[in-house]
Amino acid sequence: MRRTRRWTGVGLVMATALATGVGTALVAPSASAAATTVVSPLAARAYSVSSSYGPRCMPIPNASTWHLGQDLGATSGTRIDAIADGTVLKAGSVSGFGQWVVLRHTVGGETVSSVYGHVLDGDKYVKVGQKVKAGQRIADVGSTGTSTSPHLHLEVWRGTYGSGAAHVDPLAYLKNKGVDLGRNATRVAARSTPASCTYYATTAVNLRKSASTSAAVLALVPRGAAVVGKPGDGSGSWRKVTYGKTTGWVSAAYVGPTKPAPVATPAAAKPAATTTRYVTANPLNLRASATTSSAVLARLAKGTKLSVLSTSGGWLKVTANGRTGWVSAQYTSTSAPAAAAAKPAPKPTPAPPKAAVSYVTASVLNLRKSASTSSAVVAKLPRGTAVTHAGTASKGWLKVTVGGRTGYVSTTYLSATKPR
Repeated sequence: MRRTRRWTGVGLVMATALATGVGTALVAPSASAAATTVVSPLAARAYSVSSSYGPRCMPIPNASTWHLGQDLGATSGTRIDAIADGTVLKAGSVSGFGQWVVLRHTVGGETVSSVYGHVLDGDKYVKVGQKVKAGQRIADVGSTGTSTSPHLHLEVWRGTYGSGAAHVDPLAYLKNKGVDLGRNATRVAARSTPASCTYYATTAVNLRKSASTSAAVLALVPRGAAVVGKPGDGSGSWRKVTYGKTTGWVSAAYVGPTKPAPVATPAAAKPAATTTRYVTANPLNLRASATTSSAVLARLAKGTKLSVLSTSGGWLKVTANGRTGWVSAQYTSTSAPAAAAAKPAPKPTPAPPKAAVSYVTASVLNLRKSASTSSAVVAKLPRGTAVTHAGTASKGWLKVTVGGRTGYVSTTYLSATKPR
């Protein structure tokens, strides 16, 4: 016996085909039941049910605190199908999701929209305006945008998406249509809402009276300090939190669930084993900070005498020829090289004219007028944007130039290498 199931506007119709040696008998649905097939967006046993619809704590900075969809964890590249016949409303890149597809359907006479977020390439299989069928491949599972790992973020809206539609629980909606995502999953995460959420400031951030950069500042939350909020307590890119005994609003970009590692400072650095060392390379770069991506202040010739002030990892903060900066410890020695011991160190040559370049690692990074989260936003820089250093880093901020504009960005979201 083989059973074929189809969802209609009036109920679940089952057609049973009985194979015999003479022929096949079919029980057909009534003509009044205009069939609307609803299917799973992912193949059975190819996914797990993870973060559920409803209020939650942010899993990473900038994530939502009211989850409008159902997350289905799957391997990157897993096929995603349309849940029903429909028309493509959106396909391609978008802020937050990174890449998405949005479809509009008619299910049981009702207009419904489905959203598929964090996909690999939103317009690879479909284009805006295209008609699709239930079960047709429309995208692949990815981890684009604000995401922690490969998964499908599925939303269901009653009405046309973006035109006054109301979001609903995708798990419950699909189950009501005969598609049980939980039953066909490899794992189903426990569905619970915590009483409160603890976040940590990823940089010094203003706690404001309301959800606006123009609102009064109630306190400055230092980097690494804990703040407490409630699941779902947010407004756009702002989160309502309590710091100590003061309640206010902070930018979601500057708080997250993980406490940042402490930043080493010269005061906390261990003293150098010796106070005098000599350059063994020819030449050795004297840099503005303890990283190969920082600006070169001077080139020190082999044998140059160094007065060591402090250490940080494999770097030494030194004074050489009247200038202070950082050098790599592996190119120094406690004794002067034989060839250079009797000769005075030559004057340092000027730094190369080429400025250092870093890359944006956040999905969107604000370029601000001054080194403060309360200053005006000059531009919004997408992930991977190259910025040219126009100064040295100070208190978590760096003056940069990009696209003919100059401003300040948070060093927390910069890297010496371009993100993939």
